[in-house]
Amino acid sequence: MYERRSLAVLGLVGLLLVGCSKETTSSSNIKTGGIAALIDVYADTNTSATVHVELKVGGSDSNTYVDLDNGDELTASTGDQTKVLTTRDSGVYEASFSDVGAETPFTVVLNRPHDTSAADNSGALPAPFDLDKPTAGLSRKDDDLELTWAPFGTDDGMDFEFDGDCILPYSKSPSDLGHFTVSKGTLQSTGGDMPEACDISVHAQRSRPGTADAAFDPESWFRLHQRRSTKFSSLP
Repeated sequence: MYERRSLAVLGLVGLLLVGCSKETTSSSNIKTGGIAALIDVYADTNTSATVHVELKVGGSDSNTYVDLDNGDELTASTGDQTKVLTTRDSGVYEASFSDVGAETPFTVVLNRPHDTSAADNSGALPAPFDLDKPTAGLSRKDDDLELTWAPFGTDDGMDFEFDGDCILPYSKSPSDLGHFTVSKGTLQSTGGDMPEACDISVHAQRSRPGTADAAFDPESWFRLHQRRSTKFSSLP
């Protein structure tokens, strides 16, 4: 009886693992209209950016990725730079660019010799910014925390995420005013009645949408981001 139960449990675990595993299919099996192209351009410095593309079948939340095959190829261009995206993982493709900045235009093309190509994927980078290091050593319970960055004043979206060993994750999406306040008590400590000090990381992102080709699955996107991070010490 014990052995049968053990085998049943192992079988269930195996099914769960299979259900969570990443699946792939060849692009030669999929029409362009069935491919969800999730295109992001990430700039982590003032002068460099990475074009990151994930190809899926079944929509943006699908766990089935598309491997380019049979002559299909992704390229990205900005200015006089054009690069073929290389495989980072199954269905995930990247290319890196230098000498970029505010409003640098990017175009991504899926070239398909045996089906409809998708060339109308484009957008421009938002402006870079500097994220100031928050004041160290403040109490999460008793002190307000001020976040500042510059330049500011764009219409682009801003997103902030806070994480650390001593807090629960926290996020906020303020307007691009160059500052916002995390009121005392907002960052929730872990540790119950014995909260601890730790370093907290702040990840900031300025983002804007581009245009994804209508030949793709409607859940496709083209998004462009400036990303910056800093860290500070925090007391309970």
